[in-house]
Amino acid sequence: MNNLTNIYNELTAIKTSELEKCNNELNNNHNETVKKALMVYKIELLECLDMYDHYLNS
Repeated sequence: MNNLTNIYNELTAIKTSELEKCNNELNNNHNETVKKALMVYKIELLECLDMYDHYLNS
């Protein structure tokens, strides 16, 4: 169980880093297609992070 918690913690750190990069890219001057793709990616990252929080809290 401890190994699984460590894996989730590592994945959370990676996803949080990716979310930060995604937010930075959203502030750049991309075309609408790229911005939509970044928003989809951001939503997926947030859903993953929410899932990790749910797992760790249960």
